[in-house]
Amino acid sequence: MITTNKQEKIFPNSFGNWHETHFEIVKAIVLTPEDAWNKVTDTMCMKGTGGLYELAEELTDKFEELHKGREWDGEYFDTLEEFLEQEFKND
Repeated sequence: MITTNKQEKIFPNSFGNWHETHFEIVKAIVLTPEDAWNKVTDTMCMKGTGGLYELAEELTDKFEELHKGREWDGEYFDTLEEFLEQEFKND
């Protein structure tokens, strides 16, 4: 039996929405070209695969919180793409 002391995760728009957003963000991370130098490649170099897990979760939580309670009407993918373009930039 596995026990954990972690807090339970809160899903502002339901687990289903969070899960879909997480999938799309992981897909974007995976499809980032290796020769691109952005937050994804920087994270991979500095923190490895574990860092990418954290990045995907952090970005999913941030996107879901930004759009808490929003009813999507066909603009979800465009909005997510714009969000990721901004988030993937190195500061």
